[in-house]
Amino acid sequence: MSPHARWTPEAGQDLEDIVSYIALKEGRLSTAESVADEIHEKCETYSKFPTLGTARPDLGPGYRVFTVKRWVIIFRPVDQQIEVMRVVDGARDYGRLFP
Repeated sequence: MSPHARWTPEAGQDLEDIVSYIALKEGRLSTAESVADEIHEKCETYSKFPTLGTARPDLGPGYRVFTVKRWVIIFRPVDQQIEVMRVVDGARDYGRLFP
């Protein structure tokens, strides 16, 4: 069985909010779908190589990040795959999301 990215409820909601904003507020449905697909694909790639990405111990033990366009995917390696913790706009002070 090959590794798959697991998503926290918060990360799933983050992605849903991003897609909704692009599709509904900006009126770009195909772009919204493309962004979601690209984020999912890259998460699956990182799940196969869970130690890739930039270490961010300031966010939490074992936390790492990578970017897809303007979004930062915050994850941690778990059981030889990854758990996606959050998906946030790179311009946001995402360090405040993690106490």
